[in-house]
Amino acid sequence: MGILFACDLDNTLIHSHKRRRNGDICVELYDGREQSFITPTALELLKQLAAQVPFVPITTRSIEQYRRIFWANNFRPRYAVVANGAYILDGDRQENFLRDAVLPYADELETLREKFSTDERFNIYRIVDGSFLFLRCRDELDADEIFFDTSLTAQHTGKKIYLFPPALNKGNALRRLAEKFSATKIFAAGDSSIDLPMLELADVAFAPKSLGGFVTCSDAPDFAEEFLRKTLEVI
Repeated sequence: MGILFACDLDNTLIHSHKRRRNGDICVELYDGREQSFITPTALELLKQLAAQVPFVPITTRSIEQYRRIFWANNFRPRYAVVANGAYILDGDRQENFLRDAVLPYADELETLREKFSTDERFNIYRIVDGSFLFLRCRDELDADEIFFDTSLTAQHTGKKIYLFPPALNKGNALRRLAEKFSATKIFAAGDSSIDLPMLELADVAFAPKSLGGFVTCSDAPDFAEEFLRKTLEVI
């Protein structure tokens, strides 16, 4: 049986400095500051898992943001899917993955970027790797109240809002990965609504209780240790 393990990164496998515990391993620096961490136990479990089955992170991070992660202890996944599925990284090489799903929406993305650049509710408005629009509200309440008249798919977490071309999602990315690895059984883990297409496609999906409908685990940083341990028990 060909098994594939796909996993979100932030607040799933790794966590921010706000949730850092003593002994956690730094895996990302930003402007010289420690930014993201993984627990020592999670890292060891991940290394065991990756030695047995293909492990591929699937993240909304940009190419540059993903490359900031240095993992630690001589471990680094060969593959990663970034920009919510637009690109796949193979070591130092970058290849289009779901980019064809983006091209018909390029003009709409730019039109919306220009529109929101003059909207005082936002302090960040950028197109990520030519693939989707990322916005950040000054006030978290705004994100709940904003209505988008667009054919793009809107998702928001906290102050962050993402506008994706409809087919640019982690589920379609995971489907392509399953074909690439000839996988017949898929394990996946994620923590937010952006991960739902991936989790719904997987045969076994791990998520915090707040998402519901999946194999439930604790929030980060315990989340990573739990789903890695549970996966190792059954593969």
